[in-house]
Amino acid sequence: MPYTIAIAGCGVAGLTAGLALARSGHRVTLFEQSTQVGPIGAGVLLQPSGQLVLAELGLLEQVTGHAEPIERLSARTHRGHTLIDLPYRHRPSEPCAYGLHRGDLFAALHAAVIEAGASIVLAAPIHRFAEEVNHVELFDSSGASRGTFDVLLAADGSRSSLRDASKLPVMKYAYPHGALWAVGRSDAVRGKLRQASRGSRQLAGFLPLGEGRCSLFWSLECRQLDALHAAGLDAWKQDVLRLMPEAAEMLSQIESFEQTRFATYLHVMMRRWHTSRMMLLGDAAHSMSPHLGQGINLALLDGLTIAGALNTTRSILEAFELHSQLRRAHVRFYSTMTFALSPFFQSRGFLKGLARDVGLPILPRIPTLRRQMVLTMSGMKRSVLGGTLTLPSVVKSPNRAASRSRRQPAHPASDVPTDAR
Repeated sequence: MPYTIAIAGCGVAGLTAGLALARSGHRVTLFEQSTQVGPIGAGVLLQPSGQLVLAELGLLEQVTGHAEPIERLSARTHRGHTLIDLPYRHRPSEPCAYGLHRGDLFAALHAAVIEAGASIVLAAPIHRFAEEVNHVELFDSSGASRGTFDVLLAADGSRSSLRDASKLPVMKYAYPHGALWAVGRSDAVRGKLRQASRGSRQLAGFLPLGEGRCSLFWSLECRQLDALHAAGLDAWKQDVLRLMPEAAEMLSQIESFEQTRFATYLHVMMRRWHTSRMMLLGDAAHSMSPHLGQGINLALLDGLTIAGALNTTRSILEAFELHSQLRRAHVRFYSTMTFALSPFFQSRGFLKGLARDVGLPILPRIPTLRRQMVLTMSGMKRSVLGGTLTLPSVVKSPNRAASRSRRQPAHPASDVPTDAR
């Protein structure tokens, strides 16, 4: 018998899980806090690791059809010295990354979720839950019940209310730096993610998104945002152009700061992601800074893995433990690497930037390190000591209804929540 599954959050992790589970015959309801569903953010990097998931879901060609193939990561200092120029491919048969507008990914996942028969409830922020032996009950921000379900998947972002409500141990660190993001049109950079830095105090990134679109990233201390606004738009544009002249065409299209979005970042590390009937996914479980470009790719892998685990185990708790086992090493590696490397790109110090400028150009010259750097950049490094990431057999074929022969029903069908239609 299928599970009744509630998913809090219509981001990448929530939509991926909802799609794979609905296609497998579960009754899925997604709760979204906003009054309409839609992406927040700008450009993202779809790494080879995330492409594995979209290929398994049958959405890869649709998502990448309008995207920009990213063949290499290129970074330089403010003096024009090359920090790194690292290609994704050593052979033509190997995958590249894709610069992708978040809206293109969202649109594909959202349409597929609706087609698969899942329900989406809008203006329904889920703030807490109560677990019983046979079900979990959801409550919104007003305290009203939103029904009972077999399983709750919490994909409500880095500042997750449900993570707080779970009382699970968590380490949280708010980065002092954030980023100003903007999207526009430019052909100044093609086929690569271009970055430029001035020590560790200034960082700009330029990512082509396909069809002439591009995304601009500008590092900024959170405490400096008001001062930046006070100095005015022209002063900010001049700062960007001094570091990244390629941004001229795009900056000419920005007429006010309202066309930009300032994002802050939280690093979240947890030893355990679940209670008896609630599992955290994506940024709710392991938020990190964007410096390794892994956020949506980890979310895609989380969503597909929890679906596979629920399809192939005898109980919810067994599924949660299997998901944790399959995802733990990969997530831990990228979480640790991101936390360790972020200060070398965004921090107030001088020495970290100097150490990066001296050491980073040397590392790719060592063949073994170069290969590991490419694997890491691609999202394909399985763990600190492990090899290349592959999709485990339990997450294969989410398009087909999973066999229920090895799983016991969680409770009678009469317990289906009345508001989950």
